[in-house]
Amino acid sequence: MLQNWLSSKKPEPITNEGSQATRLVQTRLVKYNDITSIIEIPGRLVAGRTVEIISEVSGEILPGEIPLKKGQSFKAGQRICTIYDQEQILSLKASKSRFLNSLANALADIKFDYPDQYNNVLEFFNSVDINKDIPELPNIKDNSLKIFLASRDILNQYYTIKVSEERLQKHYIRAPFSGSFIDVSLEAGGIANPGTRIARIIKTDILELEVPVEVGNLRWIKIDDKVTVLDETRTESWNGKITRISEFVDPNTQSASVFVEIKNSHDNPVYAGMFLIASFANTTINKAMEIPRQAVFNQNQVFVVQDSTLRKMTIQIRKINTNSLIFNGLDTGTELVVEPLVNVREGTIVETRHL
Repeated sequence: MLQNWLSSKKPEPITNEGSQATRLVQTRLVKYNDITSIIEIPGRLVAGRTVEIISEVSGEILPGEIPLKKGQSFKAGQRICTIYDQEQILSLKASKSRFLNSLANALADIKFDYPDQYNNVLEFFNSVDINKDIPELPNIKDNSLKIFLASRDILNQYYTIKVSEERLQKHYIRAPFSGSFIDVSLEAGGIANPGTRIARIIKTDILELEVPVEVGNLRWIKIDDKVTVLDETRTESWNGKITRISEFVDPNTQSASVFVEIKNSHDNPVYAGMFLIASFANTTINKAMEIPRQAVFNQNQVFVVQDSTLRKMTIQIRKINTNSLIFNGLDTGTELVVEPLVNVREGTIVETRHL
């Protein structure tokens, strides 16, 4: 009982209820200048063109001028491979022989009935070589002669030969550009059918750097602008040019793809799949200020300090960089918070530290 009585006589401890520590925030006074800004964005290098090599005819795949192997390089116009063609060649020669026979049988009638056209037809007859492509028919203006040639099946045979010649060319697959094989499905000795995929090739003399550019920065970028392309160590560089800007935005990143063309060279080669950095031309923005991106919230709002109290204000964003942004829209001399504030409300009392 005595102990309880003595305890009740002790003074009450002093508490700090209702008091709150004042938060310290970093600030800068708003001051506008002309800012020269560079847009640097990483991207992945892709081939200028990718083409699937697909057979349009049937037959055994024969070697071309270069090995049909993954990683093999080639020049534009080189024969990649040949689809067995001897049967088509012999069939074409037989068609030309029948055509010459039909035309020879008609020459006597043409000389008698169409003497003014005879020399032209005879010259054409003499120029046909069954080992070469058939020459163009002479210009026949006489409608009755056309009817005569058609009735002898000569015109039909001629155009059947032209079709066969076009089909024969499908047996010879040539490189549409200088490049390299990135995948080979069938090598020499395999059997191809119409629609069979033989290989996939890429164009390597010209490549494209695909760069995701945020919507706010697209205004500074135009087609045909010059671009400096850097490697990740910034020790190598290449000259590039903007060739395309996509007209749609990725909903997840809110960025549009910008394509920068780079010409490859033996002295300083680039390879599809490399990650490079596109450095777009310098941009001068008048009467603006640069702050860290993290200082901005709700897309375009910042905290300012007025009478030691936090207030929200809206800014006008002029340009967005990787780690900073450039803005105006606040009065000169405004005390602007330049650090991210978490779980802080408007009206909070703060102390400031000027940077």
